[in-house]
Parts: sequence; C-alpha cells; structure tokens
Amino acid sequence: MKSDHPSKAQRLAGITTSVLAMTASLLASQPANAQTALPPDVMQSCIVQAPEFASWFGGNPAKDGLVFPANSLAFNAGSDCNFYKWSVQMFLWLTSPRGPGKHVFSSSQFYGLSAPAGDKRQLIPQDDNTLLSFAPSISLVGDKGVDVVADSKGTIRNVVRVQTGRAGSALFRDKSGKPVDVARVAAAVSGKPLLLDDTNKVLDVETATSGAPALSDASGKAINLADETVTVDGVQRLVTTSGDVVELGQAGGGAVLVTRNNGLVYYLLQVNDVFAYFRTGATNGKFSPAPTEFPSEASLLSKITDVAKNAPAPHTKPGFLDGIALAMELKSSWVEASTLSNPQDYLVIKATVPGFDTSNPQKWVHGTAKTVDLALVGFHVVGSALGHPEMIWATFEHVNNAPNQKYVYKTALGAEATVPADGSGPWLFSSSGASNPVPARMTVDENGDIVASGNGTIGSVDVTRANAWGTRLTDAAAIVNNTNVISLNRSVLSQMPAGDVRSKYIMIGSTWTSDGKAPAGANVVGTKLLANSTMETFKQTLNCLTCHGNNMLGTPSGGGLSHVWGLITPLFP
Repeated sequence: MKSDHPSKAQRLAGITTSVLAMTASLLASQPANAQTALPPDVMQSCIVQAPEFASWFGGNPAKDGLVFPANSLAFNAGSDCNFYKWSVQMFLWLTSPRGPGKHVFSSSQFYGLSAPAGDKRQLIPQDDNTLLSFAPSISLVGDKGVDVVADSKGTIRNVVRVQTGRAGSALFRDKSGKPVDVARVAAAVSGKPLLLDDTNKVLDVETATSGAPALSDASGKAINLADETVTVDGVQRLVTTSGDVVELGQAGGGAVLVTRNNGLVYYLLQVNDVFAYFRTGATNGKFSPAPTEFPSEASLLSKITDVAKNAPAPHTKPGFLDGIALAMELKSSWVEASTLSNPQDYLVIKATVPGFDTSNPQKWVHGTAKTVDLALVGFHVVGSALGHPEMIWATFEHVNNAPNQKYVYKTALGAEATVPADGSGPWLFSSSGASNPVPARMTVDENGDIVASGNGTIGSVDVTRANAWGTRLTDAAAIVNNTNVISLNRSVLSQMPAGDVRSKYIMIGSTWTSDGKAPAGANVVGTKLLANSTMETFKQTLNCLTCHGNNMLGTPSGGGLSHVWGLITPLFP
C-alpha cells in the first residue's frame, strides 16, 4: 500500500530544529520538587539506542520537537521492551507541540467524546482553534458496562445500586414496613449480614425467604441477596446470590479527585481519526466481512481509508496523516494550572471546563462553564498494533503526582534491590508519604453536581500509587517488569532535550495479551496491575484488562474491550 505519510521535511516544518545536548542527566531533566526518583543503578535491560531515539524526532532531537508516531503496522512483538518503547514513542508523539498551546492530541487528527446521553456518545471534531471540553469525572466500569469493585480476595464483582429513599439512603424497611436508615453493614461471626444504625444498633429489618435483608434495586426490582457479606476496601458489603456487590450509597457518577489545594481534576476522552472512521464504517456496514476486532494490518486500514475518502462533506478525508498509528483511544487527566506552584513544569493547554459553586462543603453545584489553563497530570495511551488488535494499554503520570509503595528491581550488577515506600513531600495529591488505599470522598450525581459521600465533606485524600510500576510487589514478574520500565524511563529521559516539558512525565507501565486475543486473565502480560493514580485512584487493585475484555471491540451497553466503542454515534449515516 502506498504510504500517505508526509515527508520528514513536511512534518518538521515550523518546528525548531536546534540540537540541544542529549546527555543531560535524569535528575537535571526533572523539576526541583519532583518526588518519583528513578534508581540510578538499575540494570539497562530495556533501552532506546541513540540512533533510534533520534529517529523518533526525524533525526534531530530538539526541545519541543515533533516526534513521529510509532509505526504500528510494522510493530515487532519480539520482546516486552518493544511494547514499552511503542508506548513511550506514542506518548511523546501525542504530546508533541504544534505551536503555542497546541499539540498533536488536540489537533484535527483526534475527536473528543461527549458525555453519555441516553447511552450514546457523540464524536466531537477538533481543530487548532477549538477549545477542548472536559468533565470532572470519568466512568470506571467493567466489561459488562457496569461499575466494578474488587473484594478482599481479589475477586472482581459487578456493582448493583439500590433503590433509595428521600434522603438518598438505601430503602430498607423494618418489620412494620416503615423505612429505616442503615448506617453501615457488619457481619456476624457466622458471616451473615447485620445492618446497623448510626449508634451501631442492629436493625430488625424485613427479610426475604433466604433470611437475608429484603432490598430492591434502583428500578424497584427485588435484589436476591446472599446470606453473607464480602469485604471491599476494608468495609463489609452485601452481596447478591449472583455474586454482585450491593452499593448502598446514593447513585451517582464517577469518583471525583482534587489536589491538596482543592484543585479539581478534569478528564478528557478522545479517539483518533482512524478509530472514528472505523467505528462509522462498521456501523454503516461499509466493511465486508464485518470486522470483529480493531485494525492491526494494512488491509483493514486501507478499507477504513476508503470510508474516509468516500465520506460525505464535511467529513471527506483524502487519507490519514498518521494512519500508521492505527486505532487509538486516549484518556487524560488535568488540573487548573493556576492551582500549581510550578505550572512551568507541566504541559499546559487552554480549555473549557464546568464551573462549580463551592460554597457548600458537602455539595458543589454545577454552574457556568469557564475557560482556563489546564495542566496535564495523567495520560492513558491505548492503541492497536500489528498482531495485537486487543491493543496495547499504557499509562503515564507527572513525576510529582503521588508517592509509590515499596518496590523491587535489579541493579546493573544483577542484584535484587528494594526501594522503600516514598515518604512525605510536595506531592500534588498527597500530604503524606505512601499509605494504604482510601475511598473516594465525593462523586458526581445525575445533575452534574459534586456530592460528598455520606456525611463527609468535599476535599482531598492522600493518594498513593499502590503498584509503583504496574506490577504487584509479590508477583514473580515484579523484579523483571520493574527493571524494564525503570530502565526505559531512564534511557528516554536521559536523552530528552533539556527544557522539554515532556521529560517531566514517566511511563508507569504497559499491558497487552500474549496471543493478541481478547483478554482472558491468563493471557494478560506486561505490567498486569496497571493503574494511574489520577484516573484509577480508588480502583488500583484492578488491571486495565480486568475491566476491558470479553470481546475484541465493545458492547452496545459500554462494556467489552472498548467502553466507548458501542456508545459512539457514527460521524455520518
């Protein structure tokens, strides 16, 4: 297939090409208050040689220089290191500047995704003159399109929300039929559930024939409760006979996160043009046979290109500028730059965000949108590649986000070394050192307002990155995975041109499947417990491919591999 990729000269036009020193040390490339330090004695098990690194920049690595995307059509899956290198190159490409405040991810090569409306999402065209629109939360659901949690044994469970009373509490009734407020769930010695009020008195509630408390879901349908409880995040929870966990709180959207200075975190969902036209063509029956997985070969990319070429105006595209990137799905997290003491150390864009009346500490009411400067704190990079239609799932964070728990790695001398849990410092999302996971303090309700959980108030929590480099400390692969990820970070950051803000971000890890098939547990490899402290803050026991699986595209309900695929409305009929 003839490549429609522009020449290096065309791609580098307008980009400064002055060559700066490539040997700046890692520590010098990080901000003065950076906390995530990479061990200097790590074994160089995964590196980018200087000629290859230079090729990413078209031959001349320069401050704020444009990086080429990884060629996913020619991806070599021969080693884990190649997956990690693909991930880093894609991140550097996506965040490449295209002028003041403009970057590849905000160009017309990508589409924003609207918030779900009637279980549908719209593709929002972008260009250099359009301000991106952000939301204060993201939906974290499982492969069935519903919220999930992990219990104390690591079992993934779907969440069922209960019918609520006027005050938003679960609608239990006592033996006389009157509604009663349940403050919390406990377990008897036998494991059977006990419902307690706010004085810890055991409530005598209506029971079903099984002997478990009688309860209905949000639609009023009876919930078949098991006569037992499970522990989730240290709290006893009711469980259904089918194994789902019951959520007693008021129904709402995703968890909300703020910085130590109460700077609200905003989120952006995007797909690239290949993904958008692939979804449109698949919906409109333009492919024969109908595709069953994301594009990973030139033949399907060619068909997607034909869809774009034959699209009605104004959607006609002669080709894809970076089609070799194949299908991509992005998720990123941001805070207002004005809340930072060092905004110069962050990638910053101008954007539109929802405003809130913050006068009530228990409820921030959604108000008029405002235009602000946003600073990047987290970035998910997900894309298909040759032999891997299940996509490669990678995540990146700013070096000053949160402390790490203890981890291990291998030194240059081949010895195993342990890095203790990070201590306190000027973390953006923590006022202390590494600590145990904490629950969210607030969520977004159905009106778009931010509501504190229970009787609490809206505010920050001390966030910890539970698995420093995406692998559990006790996992047999921890030392190899950590060494590879740390080694690659050091290799790339040591070669980044001085003053390039992209050197303030590190790869936490990447995950994929060993056979290129749908995630099924045993075939998930790479950093298998990958989470971003700003996006999976409260669900760090779940891996990307725990929630994204079961098929190779997505389901109409927002489940499956891609949680947006089945909800997207095509660009044109």
